[in-house]
Amino acid sequence: MAGDLSLFGDEPGEEPDQPVRSETSIADWLVSDIRAALNARGLTTMATRQHAIEAAVGRPVASLRSLTRAEAMRVLSLLVSPETPQRSQSSAWDDRDEDTWIDRL
Repeated sequence: MAGDLSLFGDEPGEEPDQPVRSETSIADWLVSDIRAALNARGLTTMATRQHAIEAAVGRPVASLRSLTRAEAMRVLSLLVSPETPQRSQSSAWDDRDEDTWIDRL
């Protein structure tokens, strides 16, 4: 029975061979892409950049390197996706620039 438990590292006082890894910092290309996307959106101050990133991930973020890869990919996808265009409350017919032949009747 003790041999079975050792397969799972459950014996008291036994240290695991490899420590549990926390996720490493994100890749350099991902940091560069996020920074480029922030610049493209016109977010140039640290406060606006931090606010945008924290809004995307839903938690406080100290730096881009503290993001997980999944969070960084989410931030990047939100920053590079086109914003939904604002629809007018009136119709395309009402928004036309020139009169048509019907308007001249």
